Amino acid sequence: MTLAWLKRAASAVYDDVIRHHTFQVAAALSYYFVLAIFPGLIFLSALMGTVSLPHLFGHVLNLMTRLLPAETMRLMQPVLISALSPKRTAWIPVSLIAVLWITSAAFDALIEALDIAYDAADPRPFWKTRLLAMGW
Repeated sequence: MTLAWLKRAASAVYDDVIRHHTFQVAAALSYYFVLAIFPGLIFLSALMGTVSLPHLFGHVLNLMTRLLPAETMRLMQPVLISALSPKRTAWIPVSLIAVLWITSAAFDALIEALDIAYDAADPRPFWKTRLLAMGW
Protein backbone atom coordinates (compact mmCIF):
# COMPACT_ATOMS: atom_id res chain seq x y z
CA MET A 1 0.00 0.00 0.00
CA THR A 2 1.65 3.17 -1.20
CA LEU A 3 0.98 6.80 -0.48
CA ALA A 4 -0.35 7.32 -4.02
CA TRP A 5 -2.85 4.48 -3.57
CA LEU A 6 -4.03 5.95 -0.25
CA LYS A 7 -4.44 9.35 -1.91
CA ARG A 8 -6.52 7.85 -4.75
CA ALA A 9 -8.68 5.91 -2.27
CA ALA A 10 -9.32 9.02 -0.14
CA SER A 11 -10.14 11.02 -3.27
CA ALA A 12 -12.57 8.34 -4.49
CA VAL A 13 -14.31 8.22 -1.10
CA TYR A 14 -14.60 12.01 -1.02
CA ASP A 15 -16.00 12.14 -4.56
CA ASP A 16 -18.51 9.39 -3.75
CA VAL A 17 -19.67 11.15 -0.57
CA ILE A 18 -20.18 14.41 -2.47
CA ARG A 19 -21.87 12.78 -5.48
CA HIS A 20 -24.31 10.75 -3.37
CA HIS A 21 -25.12 13.57 -0.91
CA THR A 22 -24.28 11.23 1.94
CA PHE A 23 -24.38 13.82 4.72
CA GLN A 24 -27.70 15.31 3.60
CA VAL A 25 -29.31 11.89 3.32
CA ALA A 26 -27.98 10.84 6.74
CA ALA A 27 -29.33 14.05 8.27
CA ALA A 28 -32.76 13.54 6.69
CA LEU A 29 -32.99 9.94 7.87
CA SER A 30 -31.96 10.76 11.43
CA TYR A 31 -34.37 13.72 11.52
CA TYR A 32 -37.37 11.64 10.48
CA PHE A 33 -36.64 8.70 12.74
CA VAL A 34 -36.04 10.96 15.77
CA LEU A 35 -39.15 12.97 14.93
CA ALA A 36 -41.24 9.79 14.86
CA ILE A 37 -40.36 9.03 18.49
CA PHE A 38 -42.54 11.76 20.00
CA PRO A 39 -45.91 10.92 18.40
CA GLY A 40 -45.07 7.29 19.07
CA LEU A 41 -44.61 8.01 22.77
CA ILE A 42 -47.91 9.91 22.85
CA PHE A 43 -49.67 7.03 21.12
CA LEU A 44 -48.21 4.44 23.47
CA SER A 45 -49.00 6.48 26.58
CA ALA A 46 -52.60 6.93 25.42
CA LEU A 47 -52.83 3.18 24.83
CA MET A 48 -51.32 2.46 28.25
CA GLY A 49 -54.07 4.55 29.80
CA THR A 50 -56.65 2.17 28.39
CA VAL A 51 -54.91 -0.90 29.87
CA SER A 52 -56.04 -1.69 33.40
CA LEU A 53 -52.62 -2.39 34.91
CA PRO A 54 -52.06 -0.23 38.01
CA HIS A 55 -49.01 2.05 38.05
CA LEU A 56 -47.82 0.86 34.62
CA PHE A 57 -47.47 4.38 33.26
CA GLY A 58 -45.64 5.54 36.41
CA HIS A 59 -43.08 2.77 36.00
CA VAL A 60 -42.60 3.63 32.33
CA LEU A 61 -42.14 7.35 33.16
CA ASN A 62 -39.63 6.43 35.85
CA LEU A 63 -37.65 4.34 33.37
CA MET A 64 -37.78 7.13 30.78
CA THR A 65 -36.54 9.61 33.39
CA ARG A 66 -33.48 7.44 33.97
CA LEU A 67 -32.78 6.92 30.26
CA LEU A 68 -33.56 10.31 28.69
CA PRO A 69 -31.93 13.69 29.33
CA ALA A 70 -33.63 15.88 31.95
CA GLU A 71 -34.55 18.60 29.42
CA THR A 72 -36.27 16.06 27.18
CA MET A 73 -38.31 14.69 30.05
CA ARG A 74 -39.22 18.22 31.18
CA LEU A 75 -40.72 18.80 27.72
CA MET A 76 -42.32 15.39 27.21
CA GLN A 77 -43.75 14.61 30.64
CA PRO A 78 -46.67 17.12 30.56
CA VAL A 79 -47.68 15.92 27.09
CA LEU A 80 -47.52 12.26 28.08
CA ILE A 81 -49.46 12.89 31.29
CA SER A 82 -52.12 14.83 29.38
CA ALA A 83 -52.51 11.79 27.14
CA LEU A 84 -53.71 9.97 30.27
CA SER A 85 -56.42 12.54 30.97
CA PRO A 86 -60.12 11.58 30.67
CA LYS A 87 -60.03 12.74 27.04
CA ARG A 88 -57.16 10.39 26.26
CA THR A 89 -59.03 8.53 23.55
CA ALA A 90 -58.77 11.63 21.37
CA TRP A 91 -54.97 11.30 21.43
CA ILE A 92 -55.00 7.78 20.01
CA PRO A 93 -56.14 8.50 16.42
CA VAL A 94 -54.29 11.83 16.20
CA SER A 95 -50.99 10.37 17.38
CA LEU A 96 -51.48 7.25 15.24
CA ILE A 97 -51.96 9.37 12.12
CA ALA A 98 -48.88 11.41 13.04
CA VAL A 99 -46.82 8.27 13.61
CA LEU A 100 -47.92 6.77 10.29
CA TRP A 101 -47.23 9.96 8.36
CA ILE A 102 -43.82 10.60 9.91
CA THR A 103 -42.63 7.00 9.66
CA SER A 104 -43.81 6.82 6.06
CA ALA A 105 -41.82 10.00 5.40
CA ALA A 106 -38.82 8.33 7.05
CA PHE A 107 -39.16 5.23 4.89
CA ASP A 108 -39.69 7.43 1.84
CA ALA A 109 -36.39 9.12 2.68
CA LEU A 110 -34.83 5.68 3.10
CA ILE A 111 -36.11 4.64 -0.34
CA GLU A 112 -34.63 7.82 -1.80
CA ALA A 113 -31.34 7.22 0.02
CA LEU A 114 -31.08 3.71 -1.40
CA ASP A 115 -31.95 5.01 -4.89
CA ILE A 116 -29.13 7.55 -4.57
CA ALA A 117 -26.68 4.97 -3.20
CA TYR A 118 -27.36 2.53 -6.04
CA ASP A 119 -27.70 5.21 -8.74
CA ALA A 120 -31.22 3.99 -9.50
CA ALA A 121 -33.84 6.23 -11.05
CA ASP A 122 -37.23 6.22 -9.34
CA PRO A 123 -39.99 6.85 -11.91
CA ARG A 124 -42.82 6.34 -9.36
CA PRO A 125 -45.09 9.29 -8.52
CA PHE A 126 -45.22 10.69 -4.97
CA TRP A 127 -48.36 8.83 -3.95
CA LYS A 128 -47.02 5.43 -5.04
CA THR A 129 -43.78 5.98 -3.18
CA ARG A 130 -45.66 7.06 -0.05
CA LEU A 131 -47.94 4.01 -0.21
CA LEU A 132 -44.87 1.81 -0.65
CA ALA A 133 -43.26 3.52 2.34
CA MET A 134 -46.40 2.79 4.40
CA GLY A 135 -46.07 -0.89 3.52
CA TRP A 136 -48.84 -1.16 0.95
